[in-house]
Amino acid sequence: MTQRGHPDENNTLMNGEAKAEPETFRQFLFNKQKGTVLGRTGKSWCQITVFYIIFYAFLTAFFVGCLSIFLKTLDPKVPRFYGKGTIIGVNPGVGYQPWLKENPDSTLIKFNLQDPSSWNPYVTQLDNYLAKYKNTNDTRECGPGDNNEALETDPDVLPCRFDLGIFEKANCGAKDQYGFKSGKPCVAVSLNRLIGWRPVNYDGTSVPEEIKNRYKSGSITVNCEGATSFDKEHIGKVKYIPEAGIDGRYYPYVFMPSYHQPIAMVKFETIPRNKLVIIECRAYASNIEHDISTRLGMVYFELFVEDKKPVVEKRN
Repeated sequence: MTQRGHPDENNTLMNGEAKAEPETFRQFLFNKQKGTVLGRTGKSWCQITVFYIIFYAFLTAFFVGCLSIFLKTLDPKVPRFYGKGTIIGVNPGVGYQPWLKENPDSTLIKFNLQDPSSWNPYVTQLDNYLAKYKNTNDTRECGPGDNNEALETDPDVLPCRFDLGIFEKANCGAKDQYGFKSGKPCVAVSLNRLIGWRPVNYDGTSVPEEIKNRYKSGSITVNCEGATSFDKEHIGKVKYIPEAGIDGRYYPYVFMPSYHQPIAMVKFETIPRNKLVIIECRAYASNIEHDISTRLGMVYFELFVEDKKPVVEKRN
């Protein structure tokens, strides 16, 4: 009588090989019988390493080549996209100084007439801001009929030199501590630098009423008022230096280290004591738009002039 074997044993005999056992995790890490590490032989690891070295070398070379070509299309002196329809736009913003970098989120100018330490930071900030005008190298003296028009076409032309003497004569200079010591603070007003921008004159009938008596063709007239009816009532007498505002001879702006950005000073001669006054300053030219929601063409800051004895903290 013939004895039959188990079906699995018959299959093994017919196929000529034993059934493979499932590989354990330990064998996956290192299989001594197959000579593999993490499922690959030494030859396989060598091949895949060489492949990825070559692949990433080509990928890096491609990226560097593209970046190099892109950088060659850029002009270090001019933004790639500027002007109408870009995020930079064609409408200059308005800035003011002193603006303390130690408290960049604050637009409050606050000091105590009886405490010199309270206005020293503002004086120092204005000193630092105006220090660039002391460097007159690579600039030229410009008369009333001169301007910076040739800067755009002739690289050898030097920019006009900006003279701070007009501010000194109005007691808005460093020797007078920019009016802070006397309670008549002077605030510098400037426009943001836009490549190629220049002011467009109003015609005789379109000059805004608030600047009609001070407007001068070719300039950007600055006008500061109280932001609310209360502020308008308490802002007091305001003096503009120069009276016509920012001199348009210094435009257009062209990127160069020696360029002198024109500014104007606003002197608050009778600002009240111990009252917070919110001030809105606008720049006027035919091609400057004003928008309260986005603050185009204008800037806001607060003035608070105290006149009281400083509080001395008692030490235990």
